[in-house]
Amino acid sequence: MKIYQKTLFIALLFMGTVFYTQAQTAKDSAKVVSVEKFDKLISKKKTTLLDIRTPEEMAEGHIPGAGNVDFLAEDFNEKIQELDKSKTYLLYCRTGKRTAKAGAAMKAAGFKKVIMLDGGITAWKEENKPVKE
Repeated sequence: MKIYQKTLFIALLFMGTVFYTQAQTAKDSAKVVSVEKFDKLISKKKTTLLDIRTPEEMAEGHIPGAGNVDFLAEDFNEKIQELDKSKTYLLYCRTGKRTAKAGAAMKAAGFKKVIMLDGGITAWKEENKPVKE
């Protein structure tokens, strides 16, 4: 009976840890929104649009009005420290994979409002939204 109790205790402890970690991750993660919602947010005054792809990728086409902070650059963490943490940042990359990592890095650095485009500029183009070459 004692082995069963120990096993049950360990299982419950593990499950509690998993649930706590998931809840904490959800609280700390950046928000992901649809193309339509992202498009509406771009026009808000207190938002800053950031393309986090490389400058070369951005030159191939980007959402009008976007600034560029290259997530793959060695100085990405230093660059985001120069940004105003009180603003809302709208992030996108090609498909959303880098954006998720960049959003997590920004949240960890103390940014409160980080919003990511679901599907990146690929989804944006599929919805026939404007792209500046």
